[in-house]
Amino acid sequence: MSLSAQSIGGITLGALSRLARITLSAALLMGAFTAAADAQQLRKITFLVPTTVISEAFSPFLVAKYMGYFKDEGLDVNLIASGGSNASAIGVSSGAGDLGAASPAQSIVGMQDGTLDIKYVYDLYYGSIWATSVMKDSPIKSFKELKGKKIGVTAMGSAGITYGEALAREAGLDKTDVSFISVGAGAQAMTSLRQGLVDALIFSSEATAKFEVAGLPLRYLPMSGGFATFPDASIVAKQEMIAKEPKVISGFARAVAKGYVFTMANPEAAVRISWKLVPEAEPKVGTPEEILKGGIAVNLKRMEIWSSPETNGVYGLFVAKSWDDLVTYLVDTGVLKQKVPTSRIFTNDFIKDANDFDRAAVQAQAKAFDLGKLK
Repeated sequence: MSLSAQSIGGITLGALSRLARITLSAALLMGAFTAAADAQQLRKITFLVPTTVISEAFSPFLVAKYMGYFKDEGLDVNLIASGGSNASAIGVSSGAGDLGAASPAQSIVGMQDGTLDIKYVYDLYYGSIWATSVMKDSPIKSFKELKGKKIGVTAMGSAGITYGEALAREAGLDKTDVSFISVGAGAQAMTSLRQGLVDALIFSSEATAKFEVAGLPLRYLPMSGGFATFPDASIVAKQEMIAKEPKVISGFARAVAKGYVFTMANPEAAVRISWKLVPEAEPKVGTPEEILKGGIAVNLKRMEIWSSPETNGVYGLFVAKSWDDLVTYLVDTGVLKQKVPTSRIFTNDFIKDANDFDRAAVQAQAKAFDLGKLK
């Protein structure tokens, strides 16, 4: 039986064309529904970062977002600069953020008096990020000599104030012997110190490293050996979230751990990814080579305290003795009324799952990363 050139099995080519269009439309519509469904399945998370501008110092978070590590965990993460640690802790406790990073001093005070309903779930920094600096030619040689002086902090919500008050007490001063002034960040903070509007700065190592890269001649005031080794900013979650969404916390922490592994394997890529996602974080002064060199220096300086020999290579593990030493210091300097048990402050319940991934695979991915795609 011969078939007409205009029909196949009794179905005209025109009908086939219409059928094909209908089938294609249905497929596209189904794809759209599937994509929408996939998007709806992602748990939206707001993470509060304790800074005014999220920079390369926070590259593990930015890498996790760019490389899809958060998405792999079923998370759609929005990174928000909170302005400071205290703001992050309060934001998480109040529900303004799902998770956040915050220095522990003021957070522990809030845990003690019941104003903060949070707990630490993943340790980020195994050493203090805080440094007290003065102009290199300043006559001030110790914290004690800051009596009656003005100290600049990035914002009044900065945990630098809490640590500054503790350092003042350690130096034999009352917290009223020094004044804390909000001087903002970047060029504004540098100008405040350079012009003598403040006598010293208490800023993070990230910020002071950037100041030095930008040409500000600084000198650091000595700190007690114990203070420098105290744990610092780490991830906090609300107690309710810890109880109801443990997999979300574990997944978030695992993605951040992957971001850290990637950063250590390819710091340049991590820095460039950070600036890709947050263009305003990239310095504008200097040659491209100088800017990149400075960014990598800032990044690696911060990454130095993301690990500790006490954890035996386990990412995010809380070392109880270090946190207990911090609490003792806060009690001794009058920041805390009495000791808070570490069991109230942190939990290691999420750490095993956070470390459950192929580190070698992430390292290989980082080393093979094509920097050209970021241009």
